[in-house]
Amino acid sequence: MSLRTKSIALLVTAAVGGGVAFSAAPASASTSSGYISGSGPWSDDWGDEGPISTSSYSYSNAAAGWQAILWADGYFSSTSQIDCAFGSGTKTATEDWQRDEGLSADGVAGSHTLAKAETYMSESSDSGGYLTIVYHGVGGRYVTYTRNTDGQWGMYIGSDHHLLAYTYADFNNC
Repeated sequence: MSLRTKSIALLVTAAVGGGVAFSAAPASASTSSGYISGSGPWSDDWGDEGPISTSSYSYSNAAAGWQAILWADGYFSSTSQIDCAFGSGTKTATEDWQRDEGLSADGVAGSHTLAKAETYMSESSDSGGYLTIVYHGVGGRYVTYTRNTDGQWGMYIGSDHHLLAYTYADFNNC
């Protein structure tokens, strides 16, 4: 059993055993808010986000947020590839990720792709007015995301934390 499968089985067991409720409808959000964002349960925020691609929000913190997932799942070999630029390398890695996840491999991080990625996340803590949410990749790789009280998502690259904006890129790597 793969590490990812074990992690998912553990999360499902915890959710069922702990009586966690999951909402069937995605939260209302869109790129028009300027950030990856949501309201209500964090676990339905990403399904109505994007698209992030070579032609949409291609240089942004949102692109870096997607690239971090590609790194966590082994499609990028180094965090230096998280550069906020959704270019041909990110498109190819996205297509590979989508194929491996049973999705249509169009190379666009759209709502279906982002919703699928969200299924590999779990809440780590809730303190100080924001949530800490972890994306569980392969081989012990993970990405730490946050969601503030306004519903805006952020991400850490090392100690560098910024909001996942669609309209600008300000991580140190960018």
